[in-house]
Amino acid sequence: MSGINYKIINLETIEEAVYNLCFKANVYLNKNSYSKILSEYKSSKDKSQKEILANILKNAKLAYDLKRPLCQDTGQVLVFLEIGQEVIISGGDLKEGVNRTVQKCYCDNFFRKSVVINALFDRTNTKTNTPAIIYTDIVEGDKIRIDVLIKGAGSENKSSVIMALPTSTKEEIKDLIVNSVLSSGLNSCPPLFIGIGIGQTLEGSAVLSKKALLKNEMSEEEKEFSQLIKKELNNKAPNEYKGIYTLDVKMLSSSTHIASMPVGITINCHSLRELGCEIDGNKITYDETITDFEEIKETEESGKEVFTGNSSEVRSLKEGERVLLTGEIYVARDEAHKRMYALMKENKPLPIEIKNKIIFYAGPCPSKPGEITGPIGPTTAGRMDRYSFDLYKRGLLGTIGKGQRSPELRECIRENRGVYFSMQGGIASLVKQCVKRAEIIAFPELGAEAIYKLYVEKMPVLVDIAP
Repeated sequence: MSGINYKIINLETIEEAVYNLCFKANVYLNKNSYSKILSEYKSSKDKSQKEILANILKNAKLAYDLKRPLCQDTGQVLVFLEIGQEVIISGGDLKEGVNRTVQKCYCDNFFRKSVVINALFDRTNTKTNTPAIIYTDIVEGDKIRIDVLIKGAGSENKSSVIMALPTSTKEEIKDLIVNSVLSSGLNSCPPLFIGIGIGQTLEGSAVLSKKALLKNEMSEEEKEFSQLIKKELNNKAPNEYKGIYTLDVKMLSSSTHIASMPVGITINCHSLRELGCEIDGNKITYDETITDFEEIKETEESGKEVFTGNSSEVRSLKEGERVLLTGEIYVARDEAHKRMYALMKENKPLPIEIKNKIIFYAGPCPSKPGEITGPIGPTTAGRMDRYSFDLYKRGLLGTIGKGQRSPELRECIRENRGVYFSMQGGIASLVKQCVKRAEIIAFPELGAEAIYKLYVEKMPVLVDIAP
């Protein structure tokens, strides 16, 4: 150990950095992401696409002004630590410190807590958004690099690892990636940022794909391959997103076993919530976030106003219409639907009257003092398909969510003269402005998954399925 000048970094400095990274990543869109979305907005000639991109940009400015999250799903916190081998961390246990800090940030700032105790055996919410997922690398030097990635479930659920044949060609690997991403459709909140990891092992390729989202450095081969994937994704995208489905593709490739070709694919929505910093002694230097917003020309509210209490008017709507919903709606998502389904199977009364009512699939952030609701937006509707048949058969008027419904449920909705409204995802601070009253009316112990009653005014939706 003689001759080496070790640098001591106190755990308190690391905790300060993690706290600020968690806050900024959730609230401030990073500069690189903003510039890519703004560029697409300026160049787009399609009115519908321009409106989608304008909403994202306006949501970013509103989140910045309100100091509230870009998306209601404030996600699973991933912390990537690169610790210089000449660093000594003093002042406590690193893992405990990181988790303690994540909890404090999420509680202090009324972010949504979305982590459960055990994936299979105990899905009770920890109410702290911990434990965080922590990856640690030991590198050369006497500094610490910290990157935080906030990963929402909508896009994460569409991510994958493919164990391809070791003899696969570049063209075959490209096709596997493109087909996998396109299979997510609109459920992953496009426009998308895609991270690709190729090599190592099954789990190693998945971690590589997440690290790829944090890096700007790629080899020339990786850059060329990434651009081919992006081009093909945008050419083959659903019509309404053709050309803007994918904002960027980044990749990292590595060594692997002679018999393996692991391909990790991380899909991230348009809010790429990642931010990093470097710690040198007690000095923290943060990456840039967007602070200089360009004015987005106001677009007219598209669609006619429709009142949720007028069931005959709702049922007269046509597929493809853009409308502005006003009136009372319920909010319920996965766990609330699971409980209602159990009650129906036992012939017990439901906690809400569903006939001629509309359910919004959402889980809002907690309200700050003085707020009607925290940021709120749609979750993936398809996860509720299994529970929705009986609800529509019992007279449910409509549902609101993001993404597609199964062909079988689409038929059921039409047969029962119901409606499904789709809503643009990832603009939660913008949507919260439509909410004028809110109250929890069932399952309060579920927190974000409780059943709420909202009164909304001119909430923008698209009629996806109609009688």
